[in-house]
Amino acid sequence: MMNTILRHIKIVACITVLCSSCSTIDYDDTNENPNGPTSAVTSQLLTNALTSIPDIVVDETPILYMQHITEGQYPGASRYSGLTYSYDGWYTGALQDLNEIIAINSDPETAEDVAVYGANANQIATAKIIRAYFLQYMTDRWGALPWSEAFMGIDNPQPKFDTQESLYDFMFAEIEDVLATIDHSASGPSGDILFAGDMDRWEAFANNLKMTMALRISDVNPSLAKTKFEETVASGLLVMDNADNIEYHYGTDDASDSPWMDNFRTREDYILSRTMVESLRDNMDPRLFEFAVPARDSISTITNFPGGIDAEYVGAPNGNVNGNVPSYSFIASEIIYEPDYPSPIYTAAQIKFALAEASMKGWNVNGDAATFYEEAISASMEYWGVEATDIQSYITAHPYAGIATIAYEKWVALYLNGPEAWAEWRRLDAPALTPSSYANDPRIPVRHAYDASISDNNAANYQEMIQFQGPDNLHTKLWWDVN
Repeated sequence: MMNTILRHIKIVACITVLCSSCSTIDYDDTNENPNGPTSAVTSQLLTNALTSIPDIVVDETPILYMQHITEGQYPGASRYSGLTYSYDGWYTGALQDLNEIIAINSDPETAEDVAVYGANANQIATAKIIRAYFLQYMTDRWGALPWSEAFMGIDNPQPKFDTQESLYDFMFAEIEDVLATIDHSASGPSGDILFAGDMDRWEAFANNLKMTMALRISDVNPSLAKTKFEETVASGLLVMDNADNIEYHYGTDDASDSPWMDNFRTREDYILSRTMVESLRDNMDPRLFEFAVPARDSISTITNFPGGIDAEYVGAPNGNVNGNVPSYSFIASEIIYEPDYPSPIYTAAQIKFALAEASMKGWNVNGDAATFYEEAISASMEYWGVEATDIQSYITAHPYAGIATIAYEKWVALYLNGPEAWAEWRRLDAPALTPSSYANDPRIPVRHAYDASISDNNAANYQEMIQFQGPDNLHTKLWWDVN
C-alpha cells in the first residue's frame, strides 16, 4: 500500500513540474520562418502575375483555329474537340496576385511598408494595366464573366456575370485611371520582368492595349471606339517601329524558357497548316521562308517561286491525323529551339494595320489607309528578316484595296499570335477560312464555353447570363462580333 501511495505522489509531482515548466515557455514564434517574409512582398506577386503572359501569347488553341499551324498525329483543337474551358486558374492565380498588389498599395496601413518595392502609384498602375490585359483576353475568349461580384470568397461564392460591354467599360476606365496617375518622377515596381520598372514603357503598353480595345468594339460602338482610338494616336505612344515592339522575353532555364521549346522538347506535335503555307505560296510571300523550315520527307507538287525554291515547304491538312510529321514543315527553328526567343505582344505591324483600318473609317489618325497598310506589311516583313527588295516587290504586287486586304495581311502578320488573330478574324469575318473537314462540327469556334461546373455551382447566375448572351456553346457570337 505504501509503495502505491509513493508512486502516485511521484507521478503528481512530475506532472506539476512539467506544467509549471510549460507556463514559462513562449511558443509565439515557433512556426515562424526566420528567413521568410512576414508581410506580402508585392514584387514577388508582380513577377508571378507576369509569368502568366505566355499563357496568352502562346495559346496554341486559337493558333490552331486560325490555321497558322495544325497538329500531327493527335489532332484535337484542330478539330474543335474542346467543348468547355475553365477560367478558374486566372481567378485564383494571376488576377488574385494583381488584386493583392492594388489592395496593399491602396491601404494606408500597408502602403508605406511596400513602398520599398516601388512607388505605390506605379505599383497600382502596373497591376491595373496587366489586369486589364488579362481581362481582355478572358472576355474575348468567354464573353460575360463574373467580375463586379468576384473575388469575394465565402462572402459571395456565387457571383453574377457581367456583360462583355460592361467589362469593356471597366477596362477603359481602368486604363484612363492609370494614364492619369502614373508617376514618371517616382520609381517603377520591383519584380517587373517585362520592363524592369520603366514606367514610360508601361504607359506605352496601356495605350496600345487601349487602342486594341477601341478597334475591337468599332462595329458595335463606333463613336466610343473612335474617341478612344484617337486618344491613343494623340498620345504618341503607339508602337510604330519594330524597335519599340512590346515583347515577352523568356529565360534560358527550364523554369522560364519559351513554351514553344517546351512543346518541342520531347515531341513534335505542331506543323505548318496547309492553309498558311498555300496562302503564302499563292501570293509569293517571302515570309514563307521565315515562318517555316523545309519538310524533311516530302516536297510540294505545286511551286510558285522562281526556281521552285518553295517546293520543300509543305503544309498539312487541318485536323487530319498527320502522323508522319517529317513530311511537313515545322515552325521556324529559332522559335521552337531557342529557349529565350521572345513572343510579341504588340508590334508595329499590328498597330499600323489598325491605323490603316481607322483611316479607312475616317478617323483622325494622321495618315492615309494605303500608306499605313504598306508600312504595316514592311514592318511585318522586316521583323521576320525579309530583304528590302523582296518587301517592295511584294507590296507592289499586293496594293491596298480596302478592308479585305487589311484583314488578310493582318492575319498573316499575326502569325502565332493566336488570341489576337482569332479575335480580329471574328470581328472582320476575314480572311475566309475553311473549317476542318475532319471535325464533328465543321464550324470554327467564335468563343469558348464555360466549364461545366459553372452551371452546377452557380446555376441562377449562369441561366441569367444565357438570357442576355445566348447559348453557352462554341458558336454564340460575342457582344462586339456583330458582322
